[in-house]
Order: sequence, then structure tokens, then C-alpha cells
Amino acid sequence: MLDQHPVSWSKNGIIAYSDSNSTKGNLCITFLENINGSNWRFHPPAKYVIHPQLHEISTNSGNKKLASSGSNTTTATAVATVGSSTTAGSSGSPPQSTTTSNGTSSNSKSSNHFFYNITSIHWNNWFSLPGDMLAVCDELGNMTMLIAGQSPEGATTFEKLTMLFQDNIYKIHNHVAPLTQQIDKESEFKIERKHTKKEYNTRILDFHWLSSSKSIIISQFCAFDSTSNVYRNKALQIAPSGVFYPPFMKYACMAVRRNGQLDFWYQFSNSKDHKKINLHLLPSQNQRLKELDWFQFARITPMKDDQSILVSGYSKITKKICFYKVLVNWNTPSANKNNALNDPTLIVTPILEVPLSTIDDEGRVLKFYDLVVLSKTAIDKDTSAEVLVVYHICGTQKTLIKRFKLMNSYLTMDFLSVLKPGIESINGGNMQPIKSKHYTLRHGHDIFLDKRVSNITTELLDNFVTFFYDNGSVDVFNQNDWNKERERIKSQNNKSKFLNVMTSALSTGLSFRNIPLSSAIEWVRLSPTMTGIIYKLKTDNVPRFSTLTRSDLTDASMDELDAIAFAFTFVNSTHRQLSAEDLSVACKSHIINLSEISEDRAKDFIMTLMSNLYPFFNVSPDAPKDIMDKMISSRPIQKIMLLQLELGTRLKDERIAQMARVILYLKNVLFAFNGVARNLQFAIEQMNNGNSNASTKMFQTLFSKQDLIYSLIPIANWFVKFVTFLIQEVLLLVNNPSESKNTLVLGVFGAKMPRQLILSVLNEIKKIMQIISKFPETTYPVLNESSTYLRMVLSDTPVNFEKFETFLVDVNNKFTAFSEQQPASEKDNILKREYSLLIQAEVPPSHARISDFLVAYSCNAVISHIKPSDVYFTDTTGLRLTDTEFLEADFSHLLQPLSKGVVVNLLSDDQNSSKRFSQMIIDGVTYDKFSPKELENGKMKRCSRCGAVTRAGYVIAEDKTIVPTSIHTKRWPTMYTRTCICSGMLYELQH
Repeated sequence: MLDQHPVSWSKNGIIAYSDSNSTKGNLCITFLENINGSNWRFHPPAKYVIHPQLHEISTNSGNKKLASSGSNTTTATAVATVGSSTTAGSSGSPPQSTTTSNGTSSNSKSSNHFFYNITSIHWNNWFSLPGDMLAVCDELGNMTMLIAGQSPEGATTFEKLTMLFQDNIYKIHNHVAPLTQQIDKESEFKIERKHTKKEYNTRILDFHWLSSSKSIIISQFCAFDSTSNVYRNKALQIAPSGVFYPPFMKYACMAVRRNGQLDFWYQFSNSKDHKKINLHLLPSQNQRLKELDWFQFARITPMKDDQSILVSGYSKITKKICFYKVLVNWNTPSANKNNALNDPTLIVTPILEVPLSTIDDEGRVLKFYDLVVLSKTAIDKDTSAEVLVVYHICGTQKTLIKRFKLMNSYLTMDFLSVLKPGIESINGGNMQPIKSKHYTLRHGHDIFLDKRVSNITTELLDNFVTFFYDNGSVDVFNQNDWNKERERIKSQNNKSKFLNVMTSALSTGLSFRNIPLSSAIEWVRLSPTMTGIIYKLKTDNVPRFSTLTRSDLTDASMDELDAIAFAFTFVNSTHRQLSAEDLSVACKSHIINLSEISEDRAKDFIMTLMSNLYPFFNVSPDAPKDIMDKMISSRPIQKIMLLQLELGTRLKDERIAQMARVILYLKNVLFAFNGVARNLQFAIEQMNNGNSNASTKMFQTLFSKQDLIYSLIPIANWFVKFVTFLIQEVLLLVNNPSESKNTLVLGVFGAKMPRQLILSVLNEIKKIMQIISKFPETTYPVLNESSTYLRMVLSDTPVNFEKFETFLVDVNNKFTAFSEQQPASEKDNILKREYSLLIQAEVPPSHARISDFLVAYSCNAVISHIKPSDVYFTDTTGLRLTDTEFLEADFSHLLQPLSKGVVVNLLSDDQNSSKRFSQMIIDGVTYDKFSPKELENGKMKRCSRCGAVTRAGYVIAEDKTIVPTSIHTKRWPTMYTRTCICSGMLYELQH
């Protein structure tokens, strides 16, 4: 059977998977990265060794130890109750090696360390968790807890991992240390892979992260409302149910081992120590029986009962499926007890045991294959856990899946009246059955499949279950009705108010191509948004990715449905905080296939998809100014623009991608000016209120203040060029109106969002200029050069900013007045105009007069006050609005036939470096040009989505400050440590 746990894809886009063959490591870290706007690849995997003595080996060649976070070994002493008996402390197998209090190994027989196969990997993706912690479990049962994007020194990029602690079954070792990649050269510590055929009774069979107390938003479904002729998305806010940890906890998670031991890890918010509670599920007190009564399968499943979770297992000894209810008491401190934090307590109650049948109703012999226990969300009418017992029918290639619901049993009043006469009067005469504390399995409709199931997985998006078959085919089922998801729309009737009900990207009939036979695959998993399959062949070192596809694209009427389905999935994934690069890859693959048939059809598909995202998020691109200001800074708008950029890149008409770049760049410029303005005001207030006499401290404070101003110069230079570029395009339209199909200016001036962004930037520039004029630097006049340079850059423009601002304000007012004068029936047409301008910089034919108005009015309001020749011949290169300015020409074509997909498996050695993909000339965040020194020796980060390269967050080189100084300064220190201006993930480029 294919194991479903050796791979985990985090919400942030980092993919962790086990390597069972390499002699250099057993854990690989990779992610999808964009190569050229059309092709993607899995970044060359970083290999790590996760071994039981990882906490003993220092990170600096064994010479120096990092400080541990708390004590070296900590075990919770909280009592865990099993039925009516109690078990305290820790239990488990004998130690594999002993460790002294200072962390050095006391086993002197051999200096060798061994690492083992990793059997399960788990990111904390559950419910509202952020997806930045990783639990790695090996075949012995050792669990190593890692965190992404954090180091002992502070925040880092997400692909870098740091160990928080190790649990070697019998003991927790609190030790914070960054993981180092395995390289070919020999190290001081000899670490070897150890293959073992033994089945350890301490192996972890299932692991589950517990949710925080935060609520989440989900998109339940999307449908066409026939009364208003629009698609609507039903979004709901869901509070956590079952077990979730309180605010005074940092995290909590649990696992069940083969021997029936349940481990519960947690950390208090005010503590550096990680703690553990363990207890045994099996009621027997005989240790030998505990060791013999191993689980073959075990599952941890959320359940509806308050602070309770369900643990299920199949025992090889008793041939029964056992169910246990685990109640977690967090021992929340009361206000009158000095808020002392007590360890939680766990109570385990066996609730049901059922034997397995070996013959079905028709007399066929059944072979038990797998046990799957599914949870339901709190919004479902029936929240009972669903149990799937998977059988292979002997002598055939068929599968039988028996479905059960685990639910409370009900007792009739007739039965109760026998036990307790007169109970009818006590119950007020109510003769309805009474819910008992006992549980039962209610048999539902079985699923009979003509193919042999090799693996069943549950998905991050709620209520979906995926069946992988031996022959390489894949089916996704919706748990609400157990229909195949790809047949959802096809099976609906057209008599309801809501038509074309979709619950995922597969609902319209999109499907997965067959992957290789299960015998050739090491592991397989659906991607987080269910738009692709990630799998690894036993003969490969790197995973492969297969996207959703429509085998027949001849029917253009399906384009709208497919676009709506992708839009709905995008909104749902954004609500769930998913990075959704898998969705971008699937959409891009579909669009490229459409463009091979018709470029216009591909553009229409993008227009339909993008224009439906705004109402699905309940926002409008024509919103009033106060709402627009909030929209501009919101994460959904940033994600929408990233998707528009990814889908529009490499099309023949570049304006779709260019409009997205304009919005993202202007958002970044606004953030820069606004942030510097606020920080300058704060710094000036601090200096006015402070009493610093030390000249060194005074110089450092003043230098930091002026360095903020200096950091704006490249960004101000870009903005000045951009405004000049817009007026250049107006001049082109004046001389040749037919050029409107090739210019951006109508989209920038005509759409409200870019107009509002430019106006906001101009307002922030005025604030900065007022501050530097009112508070010049006089103590150290050399530092005031930064203010002088900024003033020079902003004034060195052939465009009059005041006239330009007045022009944009007037356009805003005229468009608003025009919209208000239109009847309600024209509202949809106004929105269509706004979408067309914002997405593809194109004026719809029904609003053709807008082009003439914008050109004529800009001539009167702006160009009449400047010298057109000065504007026309001004250098506006380096804006990086086109693909050719941004991405390398060597990769400007599809790197493999479309039949093989858009994710490239292998690149030649001379093309394999990520540095080859983007033009490394201008910093994608600060807009500063890279110096030769930075290009040669400086640390660089690249965005895995848009391809921008940046040094934001690193220490600024001496030659990039206003004066050379020994002061180490960082700009954009936290905002862009991990995340690009497009919201994509930044990763460090290797030298």
C-alpha cells in the first residue's frame, strides 16, 4: 500500500518529503518556482539528515553548541487518565542511546550516528494554523519538530529549517539549532543510513495538529443565481470545534504509536520548553500484552464533542476496530489564582469495538486493506465521523468500501420504561428516543469500485476524499454525497434557482491524467487546492506534477464554467491562507492550451476568471475612495494581482500582465513612501522628547533617520519615470490613435484602482517633502545630502506633478458623476468597463468615447503645461513592465511540449541555477541597481512566483548608504524577509 504520509505540502508552498534511497540524507525540501512565466519546476531539493542524535551534534563543526531553549530534557508530569486508572510521566521503548546533562553522548563504543527512513511528515496546515511547523517521524518512532522561516537569530526565508526539539520516544530534548544541508564533503561526524526490516512497536502511525482558537472563512460552494444572472460564492465563518488549544498555548499536537501509546506535545506561550504527555489507549495493565497488541492502522480524527478527539485503530491481535474518545482538559487558570499555568490532562475512554467481516453479502472473500476515518465540519448537518473500511475482493482487481457512521445510540422510551417504570412522567410525557452516551456504527451505502484502490487521502479543503488506483487513475469524491466531483455539474438538473453548483475546480468536468502505475510510485498526493497531483517515481530524485486538464477543448461554451471554477477555488484557497501556486500552474497550463487554439479565447478566459474574483471577495473595482484605500492594502487584492500577472505573462498581448505589474509596483511605492513618512515622524518625535548627549548615539540616530530618506531615492526615480512614461504614451495616442491596442495608459488612467494609487503616492510624496523641508539635518550637514538628492530626483521630471494630480482628481470626479447619473440597469456595464480597463487595459466598444476623453483631457490638463519634446525624449527604460525587461531571453519559449505539462522535470546543468531565470540588474523591492560587489558576493533572494530578485532585509553595503559608516543598517527589515511585493515566497539564491 502506498503510504500517504511521506510528503507534506505546507500552506506557504514548501514541500517536505522523505528520501528512502540517498546515503546523504532522508529529508528533502523543495517548492514550485516559476522559470519563465510559462514553465515551472521543483526547485532542486535541499537534503537534510534527520537522525535521533540531532540534538547532540552542534551546528558549527562540533566545536560550539547553540544555546538550548530551556532544559535539555523536559517531560511533562501532568497526569493522563486512562479509563479509571492513571499513568504519569513517560513510557516507551528503551533508549537508543543515553545522553548526559550537557548533551554529549555517553556511548563510547562508536562515534558513528545512524539515520533511518522517515515514515511520516506533517506541516501544521490544519484549520487556522499557519503551516510553518513541521513534524518529522522516522520508522523507530523518533519525532523531530522543525520550524520554517525562523532561526535563533530571527526571521529567515521559508525554505530554511530550524530544529525546536526532538522526542526520542522516552525523552524530549529541547534544543534550538538551524538545520544544515548535507553536502558531499566529509564532516567530523560520520552519519550512515541504517536499513531495518524490524517493525518497531513505537512507530508513529498517525499524527494530528490541534487547531488554535481562531475562526476561519471557507467558501462552501459557488452557483449561478438565475434571478440576478450572476455567479455567487457562499462564504461562511467557522469557529473551531472539538479540541483546540487556548491562547496561553503556542501549539499542541498528538500522535498514536503502533503499540497503542498516545503522545501529546504542547508549549505554553510564556515558555521556551516543549512538553509531552503520554498515555496508553489499551486498557490492559499487562505490559507484554501492550507490546503484542499492536495496531496495524490508527487514525486521529476531529470530532464534534467539546475538547474531544477520536482515535481509531485496527488491532492485528483481536481483529477488531477499536474507537477511543480522548478528552483534553487545558486546566485554564482562573483569575483568582495568580494565573498560574497548569499542564493539561487527558482522559481516554474506549467507546466501541467492532469485528471485521471477511465475506461480503454475495459470499466473496474480502481482504482488509485500509481504515480511513473522516471528520465533518461544524456546518454540516450531520457531524458524525465517517468510517471507511477498505477491502480488496480476493481473486479480482475490484475494491469494496464499506461506509459507516460513528454516532451515539438512541434508547426508546419503551425500553427505558422497562428499566425504570414511570420514566415517561419524569420526561414530561415526551416519548421521543433519548440520546445515550454509548456509540454505535450505522452502516451506510457501500462503494463498489471496478478498480483496485492503492491509497486513500483526505484533502486540506474540507469534505474531499481522493482515491488513487493501481492503474494510475484518480477519483475525487465529495463526502457530502459521495459522488465523483468531476461529474457534479453534469448530474445536476436545471430546474433550481441556483444552477451550475460548484464545490471545487473539478466540478465542471476537469480531470487528472493517469499517472504511472502504483507499483512504480514511491508516494503520491493531491496538491493543496486539488488542482494537481504531486508524485515521486521510485527511480527519480525529484517529484513530478500533473495538473487538472480538459481532454477536449473544442467546446468553447465550457470556458466560462472552467474559469468560474478556478476563480471559486482561488477564493477558497485565499480564505484558507494557501499560497496556491499549484492553482496558478493549473490555470496557466489551461490558458496556454487555449492560446494554442485562439489567443482571443485565452484572453476571454482570463477576463472571465479575474472579473469574478472581485464579487467573490465581496469587493468592487469601482468602490468609493475610503473603501478603495482599504482594498488596495488588502491581501486578497495583492493575491488577485499576482494571479493576473502569472496568467497574463508570455501572452502575445502583454497588457494583462503589465497592468498587474503596474498595480503591484504602485502598491510597493505607496508602502515605501507611507512607511518612511510615518517612521520619520516617529524619529523626529523621539529626538525632540529624548535627551541624548552621546555624540555616537546621536550620529547613529540621525544617520538612521536620513537613511530612511536615502532609501526612497531609487523608488522615487522609478515613480518619476513611470509618470513620464504615461505621458509619453498619451503623446503616441495623440499622433496615432490606432496605437490604443498597444498602450497601457488608457488602463492606468481609466481604471479607478491605479488612479487612486497614483493619487495616494503623490499625497505621500507631499508629506515627505514637508518633513524634510521643515526638519533639515543641520547637526551633521553631510547627512542632509539624502534629503537634497531626493528633492532633486522628484523635481527632475518634465511632467508637472501638480497639474498631473489635478488631472487625475478631475478624471475621478467626472467618472464618479457619470456613474451616478446612469440608471441602475447600467451598473453592470460600468463594472464591465472597469474590469476591462483594470485587467486588460482595453476600453470596451460600448464605452469607446472614454478613449477620446482621456486623451483630449490629458492634453489640455497636462501636456499643455509641458514641453512635449522634453517628455518624448526622456529615458524611461528600467521600469520592468514587460516580460523582456524582467525575465531572461534564453527562457522565453516553452521548455518542453505542452503534452508533457508546464512543470519541467529536468534542466541541463548550464540552465539549472535559479540565477539564470531572472535579469539580475534591478532590485525587485527597492528598485535600486545591483552593484558589481553585490552581484559577485552579496546574498540574494528570488521570488518563486514573479521572479523578482532582491536584497531586501539584508544588511546594506557601505557603498549604498549616504556616507560610508560602520553602522549596520537594514531596510525593509521584516516586510520582505520572506515575502515578495507580489505576495510570492522569497528564497535565497545559492552562490
